[in-house]
Amino acid sequence: MLKFNKKKLFLVMLILSSIMVMSSSSWLSMWMGMEINLMMNIPFLFKNKSKTLSEKIMIYFLIQVMGSIIMLTMILIKNMNFNQELSIMFISMSMMIKLGLPPFHIWMPEMLNKLEWETMMVMISIQKINPMIMLTQFMNQNMISMMIMIMAASIGSLGGINQLSLNKIIAFSSINHMSWIIMLMLIMTNLWMKYFIVYTMINLTLCLTFKKMNTMYINQLSVNTNLYSKMMLLLMMMNLGGFPPMPGFLLKWLTMEWMISMNMKIIMTIMIFSSMITLLFYMRSMFSNTMMSTMNFKFKMIKFNKKMHLMFYLNMLTPMILMI
Repeated sequence: MLKFNKKKLFLVMLILSSIMVMSSSSWLSMWMGMEINLMMNIPFLFKNKSKTLSEKIMIYFLIQVMGSIIMLTMILIKNMNFNQELSIMFISMSMMIKLGLPPFHIWMPEMLNKLEWETMMVMISIQKINPMIMLTQFMNQNMISMMIMIMAASIGSLGGINQLSLNKIIAFSSINHMSWIIMLMLIMTNLWMKYFIVYTMINLTLCLTFKKMNTMYINQLSVNTNLYSKMMLLLMMMNLGGFPPMPGFLLKWLTMEWMISMNMKIIMTIMIFSSMITLLFYMRSMFSNTMMSTMNFKFKMIKFNKKMHLMFYLNMLTPMILMI
């Protein structure tokens, strides 16, 4: 008899809740879709009865509920002759809390630390869709949105420098990439979706590779991996960082072109410098392991089969979607 896989059910419900938010025409139905998403994500996160995991789920639940309360309050008083600009600012702030954007980012790296890679993939991809769709409704070029972008770019880059956990590195990387997505929301409506899809695909391939290698920390990368797998990982991390020869550079190149056309050269310079810092800790995590001699235990040797090669090719070729 086949065992019922509840994880697949919750994952399908998460995707359906995101579709509900995307197709909603009223604020309340959008809020309802986000609440369904939250309720389905909690059992998805709950893998085993450990104290640390229960604590992380409780923190995640409280943070998301706080964002939902602010959002619902502002939706209800929006038509009561309340200051429109202030209500829009509070709704944007509630979405920033849900996304883990600075200055409301402290919960995110700690919550994502030591999570399983399958759960990590959902947290950095599907769980970001709903708040971003809400943010697109309110984004306009003002001082607050510019400050959010600069803070997300700088904190996302500086926060990951001294990290040894691969989960935390990817968490801070996602904060940095969110600054580029917010910039695209301000200047163009469609390109941010392509950027998010490409960034998600690159991240998914990396997470699946780390899961296959059973690694959670930087120092584990030099164990049970051969030179070929190390070079593949190095190229995948360079692609995520947007290193110029890599296809991932197309993401930042197109964004920079739009920023130059909109005369945002100062903010563009800050964001480029922050991306260089993120590239620094990507290279720090990969370069030393590439240079070090490899320790191989024959009974634990990782064979790069067709699936691993598929992950690599997806990582490299996905940015070509931007050329469509």
